[in-house]
Amino acid sequence: MNISTDPTLFSLVKQGNQIAFKQVYDKYWDRLYMYCFKILNDTWLVEDVLHEVFTQIWIRKEELEITNLKSYLFNAVRNRALLKIRDDKFTKLDEAIVGKLELIPEIEQEFDKNDTILAINRASKELPDRCRDIFYMNKIQHYSSAEIAKHFNISQRTVENQISLALKHLRKELGTTLIILLFSGNL
Repeated sequence: MNISTDPTLFSLVKQGNQIAFKQVYDKYWDRLYMYCFKILNDTWLVEDVLHEVFTQIWIRKEELEITNLKSYLFNAVRNRALLKIRDDKFTKLDEAIVGKLELIPEIEQEFDKNDTILAINRASKELPDRCRDIFYMNKIQHYSSAEIAKHFNISQRTVENQISLALKHLRKELGTTLIILLFSGNL
C-alpha cells in the first residue's frame, strides 16, 4: 500500500491501519529527526521525542482531528523538544539541590530509622514498576545512569527523567527531610 496524500493516510491511521501509520512514520521520520536535532543537539533526546510523538499519535488516533499532518507533526515535535529542554533544566536543578543538602543532627534524631525505611518503601511502591526499578538501581544499588540505560536498553536521558520523577514523587509523599535522610547515607 503506498498512499501519498496525508489526509488519506491519517484517515486510515484513525481506523487503526498499521501499514498507513508506518507509512507516515517512514515519510516524516528523517525530516522530523533533523528538525528536532537542531533544537536539542542530542541523539538520545531526539529519538525519545520522536518516539513519544508517534506513540501519542497512535494511542490518541481516534480522538485526534488533524487537518494538516505535516504541520501537526512538526509542531508536536517542537513542543515536545521544548518540554525536554525545560525538564532538563529542572532535573539538573533537582540534582544540584539534593547534592548540596546537608543533614542537621537534630533532624536525624527525630526519625526512627525503621519507620523511615518503611515510609520510603511504601511511597516507592506507588511508582510505576520501571521507574521504581531505575530509582532503586541508582539510589540504593548505586548503578550509574549509563549502566541502568544499558540494562534496560533505553537512553541515559530516559533513566535520568525516571529518577527525577521518582524523586518528585517521594518528595511529595515524604517531605524534604526524609529525602535528605535517604541521600545522606544515614538510612
